Amino acid sequence: MTVVMWTIRQIAERDKVSKQAVSKTVAKMRADKGEDGIELDGLGRVAKVSVAHYDEYRQRFVNPAKASAPIRSGDDVPVAAAQDPPRRQEDSFDEARRQNEWIKNAREKLRYQEDTKLLMRADRVREAQTMAGAEIKAIVSRLPNKADDLATALGRSGVHGLRLKLRDIANEMLTQIADKLNEIANTAPDEDELIEED
Repeated sequence: MTVVMWTIRQIAERDKVSKQAVSKTVAKMRADKGEDGIELDGLGRVAKVSVAHYDEYRQRFVNPAKASAPIRSGDDVPVAAAQDPPRRQEDSFDEARRQNEWIKNAREKLRYQEDTKLLMRADRVREAQTMAGAEIKAIVSRLPNKADDLATALGRSGVHGLRLKLRDIANEMLTQIADKLNEIANTAPDEDELIEED
């Protein structure tokens, strides 16, 4: 399947909004989803954007009441787009129709991947990793508090007793970590909030 890549200018012309509005949405899309569906130039700037990724992102995460351009579903892709160089009318129409089908297919694929949990928002994954890491660090940092218990086990039963006590402490910490991660998962929202557009 061919991915239809357009410049920010082409998307802005299609949606009849400013390039800044499209750029702002693309920046949010990059922050949330990473570079998937975005082509960068040699300086790391956005050169082109997958129209299907852009429309799918807006459909899922932009509040329609605050959107500056219509939220497009898979069935309402316009077939006219800015094209350089100009083509013969029949070529332009056929190419636009092909692009329309490619965009609809790409959107459906993205929708399916997200529905089947094959896609996740990168910002949410980073946030979860940071939170989980902080909780694990806090639990492991309490290990020095067990020094007296370890010394007692060593004095009472030697290295074997110390080994058993360390195993018990490790099991206790693993249980605490599992409980904390489970608590974080249970308090997480089932769905992401809509992203407001200016």
